[in-house]
Amino acid sequence: METMKLTEDGGPADVARPQLLLSGLDSLYLSYYLDLKKSTLDFDELAYKKERLKEARGQELAEIELGTERFALMPYGKHPYTYVLSNEAFEIRLGENMSPSCHVQFASRFLWQCGLDDLIARFDSWCASLKLSKKLPEVAARADWAFDYHLPAIDFGADDFVSRFRKDSIHRENGAVQTFTLGRGDFVLRVYDKVAEIEEQSQKYWFFNLWGRRDAVWRVELQVRRARLQQAAIDCLNDLRSLQNDLLRELATNHTTLRRPSSGDGNRARWPLHPLWSALLEDIRCLPQTGLVREIDAPSALSMRIYHQGRALYGTLKGFAALLSGRDERDGPVSFEELVAALPLALRSHHNGVVWHADVNKRLKALRLGQW
Repeated sequence: METMKLTEDGGPADVARPQLLLSGLDSLYLSYYLDLKKSTLDFDELAYKKERLKEARGQELAEIELGTERFALMPYGKHPYTYVLSNEAFEIRLGENMSPSCHVQFASRFLWQCGLDDLIARFDSWCASLKLSKKLPEVAARADWAFDYHLPAIDFGADDFVSRFRKDSIHRENGAVQTFTLGRGDFVLRVYDKVAEIEEQSQKYWFFNLWGRRDAVWRVELQVRRARLQQAAIDCLNDLRSLQNDLLRELATNHTTLRRPSSGDGNRARWPLHPLWSALLEDIRCLPQTGLVREIDAPSALSMRIYHQGRALYGTLKGFAALLSGRDERDGPVSFEELVAALPLALRSHHNGVVWHADVNKRLKALRLGQW
């Protein structure tokens, strides 16, 4: 009996490798700590124009010129930001007395056609034209990466994904699968018919020119939000530039893979990689990497609890900071450093050493027994 030749990944060698048509950053959201007080932005004028738009109930469009850019001013805000400015390159959300004061979504089309560096330079020029200086480095809030492949036929299903995700969903149109979605929140993976998505939803027909075709294109999309970016030590834009490919490698290698069922083997993790996933991993490995990100997606359960409890505690401290600011009749909020300095006195008035030791010890025992 002739033995089937296998690739290094364990898949059939006679299966054609899917053709990569396009890959890169498809969406980027950055939060900026801008000094609004020293800028030439006129918030009273923005408030007046926004109010006029609300009264017009969609009968007017406010096109305004701010510095080097022209924007459409929206008649609504997006929580927690009061103002939304939009043009072909950005959606900018602004708020007074907020930190961060600005949240920017960079347009997908310009990311693909101009590149990240040119788009960032354009935003920086706009800030300079309004004397908007950065008080702190920007924060990476969300990034979406896309890998577009020519797939003439789909020979896999939802059960062929081997993943740490607990939730998944399938979208069908006229009985045909169009989208596999795995996960939610900090990391979402989608594998979907990009041509159908363009024709039915986004109308991004300019992708056809970038691909050089108009049919049979499926996208592997990795959407990563701030908490998961932070686990990979990606905080600011420079971190993203340096570590993004390491993050992609880990997510596509250790978190989720697409496999081909192997008869007689009940362990799905031992199934050979599907040719699409073999191609994806090979294309990611070809990207510049540092090798620093290792197993970022597999923190211990205890580390994850510490992280999430710390995030909840941080939210509580914001409320405490507002109370301190109100007590002191400040125009703006106390700084984080001032809050930290005030905590020892605030906590000491509630502290009892005996009770502290007993309560913490009780929780520690329950934790070790898996009961807390």
